Amino acid sequence: MRKYNFLKYVFVIFVIALIIFAVYLNKKGNAENTVEEATQKKEEKNLTTITTLRIAAISLDTINPITSKNQNVQDISKLIYEPMLSITEDYQIENCLAKEWINLSDTAYVVVLKEGVRWQNGGQLTANDIKFTIEQIQSMGENSIYYSNVKHIVNVEILNIYTVKITIVDKIPFFEYNLTFPIMSSQYYENDAIATSQKNNYAPGTGKYTIGNITSTEIELKKNNNWWGISSGRNLSLETILVKMYSSAGEAYNAFKLGNLDLMTTQSLNYEEYIGTMGYKTVEYIGREYDYLALNCSSVALHYEELRKAINYAIDKSNIVTSVYENKYYVADFPVSTSNYLYKVEKVSSSYNTNKSKELLEEAGWELVGGNWQKQDEGTTIRARLNLVVDSSNLKRVAVAEEIEKQLAQMGIIVNIIRANTTQYAKYLENKNYDMILTGKLTGISPDLTSYIGKGNLSQFEDIEMNELLRQIADLSDNENELKNKYKQLIRLIEEERPYVSLYFNRGTIIYAQDLQGRITPNFYNIFYNIEEWVRQY
Repeated sequence: MRKYNFLKYVFVIFVIALIIFAVYLNKKGNAENTVEEATQKKEEKNLTTITTLRIAAISLDTINPITSKNQNVQDISKLIYEPMLSITEDYQIENCLAKEWINLSDTAYVVVLKEGVRWQNGGQLTANDIKFTIEQIQSMGENSIYYSNVKHIVNVEILNIYTVKITIVDKIPFFEYNLTFPIMSSQYYENDAIATSQKNNYAPGTGKYTIGNITSTEIELKKNNNWWGISSGRNLSLETILVKMYSSAGEAYNAFKLGNLDLMTTQSLNYEEYIGTMGYKTVEYIGREYDYLALNCSSVALHYEELRKAINYAIDKSNIVTSVYENKYYVADFPVSTSNYLYKVEKVSSSYNTNKSKELLEEAGWELVGGNWQKQDEGTTIRARLNLVVDSSNLKRVAVAEEIEKQLAQMGIIVNIIRANTTQYAKYLENKNYDMILTGKLTGISPDLTSYIGKGNLSQFEDIEMNELLRQIADLSDNENELKNKYKQLIRLIEEERPYVSLYFNRGTIIYAQDLQGRITPNFYNIFYNIEEWVRQY
């Protein structure tokens, strides 16, 4: 019995000891958390917040986007001026100054504006401003970069103070993407013409920031406290944006390196030579410059789809991007950005597969004779010997053409490069008298593919099924799910026919200081997405 009591006392003492130890650990943990929280709060309290952002503009002509052809101006002006419709990060159309838009017919659109939007000088946005802006851009012709947006408009009718009807000359696929040009104030200009006005630099907008003081070296943008977006909860963290003006990219790089700039954009392949590789952050995005190889489907040899597909598999695009563009371009397999909501892919395939190329030709009856593929067709010998036209003044493209020549030669497809001068090259494009031509274009924000496979395309490619899909896609701009399905079908057919070979896109880069906080998610349409939340902290 005594032994039992003794054991009981020992057990009780043991339990009490455990409880005391647990309490000790808990208090210790709480004390450590309190110290950690206090330290964190102290660090937060010691953070310095700066609400001024300094950005670069190179060779700036005017801050007015209608008259300027400067890319920096087109980027920066989106902070000051707004369009009827805007583009999202994944290239979808969204309302901006427009409350809604209605496609009445193939050639008629109605746009209803948001009510209560104010110009930065206090005036009210009305339908008259839409009509005025369109007519001003049309009067400038090619002198405005937005002329292509409005050149097909034949009439603008004001239905009421907030509503306009826009009539175009003929059906244009995804015409709503053209309604993304900046709107200017008709009241500000009165009887003045934008093209010749002496007050363009201070024209009011409806955007997030308004133009303040302008000097020979700097443009001050101030937060627009009357911006219509603030009422919907989209507050602006940055109070001031200073646009620093430089005569050259070299000057801007030097200013950034010295800490006099917080953000700049570049499409240069060698910016690291100027600012080094450390002490800043970057965000890269797919640019507008798209190069491709048009394969003339009316050519004797390229009439055969298996040869076109074999060429696509035999070209090592990754090698071209590395050897010619120092691995600073993006391999492309389609003429639409991979961030586009209709063509989102995690990783672009380079399509390079020489075994597949050989297999396709052999299955279609081609034979490798003397290092050159050939095929018998109704008693005629078809040889894979092709002319490739390139503009001799474009040295990068000449280097690309030479790489393609080498790569295809290794596969038994013989290429003769025609290095045409600029005038001759234009004639080749006009007459389409080539087997292949290395070319490119600035891709638009619209996902329309007509220029590649539709009427008048450089590949002289015709396909009834694809033309029908193009027609259906043009009618589905307001039906996202069906549009995506049709687009996938079109991509599949293009891959089966390969009327052209996509090569690469150029690359844009945002370079910014380490103390700039917030999501930076640019595309080639707008580099200032999410600027509402940007702030500098250190």
